[in-house]
Amino acid sequence: MSAQTGTDQPSTRDLLALYRPDLERAIAEAGHPSYRYAQVYQHLMRKPGSPLSEATNLPSDLREALDPFGHSTLVEQRKWEDADGTTKTLLAAGDGALIEAVVMRYERRSTACLSSQVGCSLGCTFCSTGAMGYVRDLTAAEIVDQVHHLQALLAPEDRSISNIVFMGMGEPLLNLDAVLTAIRLLKDPEGMAFAQRALSVSTIGIPSGIRRLAHEEPQVNLAISLHAVDEKLRTQLVPANRRFPLSEVLSAADDHFTITRRKLFVEYVLLGGVNDSTRHAIALAELLRGRVVTVNLIPCNPVRGGSEPPPGEVAAAFRDTLVQRGLNATLRTGRGRAILAGCGQLATKSQAAKKGIRNRGPGR
Repeated sequence: MSAQTGTDQPSTRDLLALYRPDLERAIAEAGHPSYRYAQVYQHLMRKPGSPLSEATNLPSDLREALDPFGHSTLVEQRKWEDADGTTKTLLAAGDGALIEAVVMRYERRSTACLSSQVGCSLGCTFCSTGAMGYVRDLTAAEIVDQVHHLQALLAPEDRSISNIVFMGMGEPLLNLDAVLTAIRLLKDPEGMAFAQRALSVSTIGIPSGIRRLAHEEPQVNLAISLHAVDEKLRTQLVPANRRFPLSEVLSAADDHFTITRRKLFVEYVLLGGVNDSTRHAIALAELLRGRVVTVNLIPCNPVRGGSEPPPGEVAAAFRDTLVQRGLNATLRTGRGRAILAGCGQLATKSQAAKKGIRNRGPGR
């Protein structure tokens, strides 16, 4: 069953089939009444980490029948904690594929950073996930179950996830069917009931995907990873720019705004001595002139290829140049670096090893 779009409201059984078709089939084969689908779905969505054997609203025979399927498509293998409030989890899918998901704790919110693919095909030069290469897409259930695992992790702290960013391993818009289905499940009022504006999709810029996201989920935030202000440099940093040129990406972003009237978020990784000069900042301000945009500047995290972040004063000067030219710009504080959970640092050990990638630090 494919994800439904627009304003159509699927039944709870349809939602369960989108999320866990194996459980939907098992209930149907057992001949249970229709309200059981809602009970199973709500247990999975509202009690993350709780096995189906503990779903006391279900009859014992149904609990026994469903429990072997598991309450999650993912199993936690390991986790790492950073003193800054970041936790990274290594999760294994049923076929042994490994992914990483991250939760960042702030004073008034907790943000989950989700993966959408195992590995990535885009090969950005400053990203460890790109060095893994592409392994496979995640299913909608594997995307949603990352939230469940992180939610269960926070529960003993009397915390819950408040924001979700598709900014982990993989390119979300190259797995858009599953990502859109996951978004539908995450925002479903009968399930986890996340506000649409609490969800953000980050992309290097897939024009067709940007336009489709605008039509199907207009309230979800769009963040485009720009990283350069001209086609030549962007192609060096983001090889996929050959397929999806900067000019076409920005045209799609303009269409997104026309459809949604929502602010665009631009992610710009600062690479010391590469794209961090005043000249680059002025060119970026000129490129984005007239657009409703916030620029998030991210000093790069040391990964493969020897890229290093610029000195703090250089990064601050870049931000100040943008602000002086009328842009809303923020300079992010790196989080999770000690456990390799920062932007561009996610890459699972076993699959990286299969690709011949040398891992550095915990979880790599």
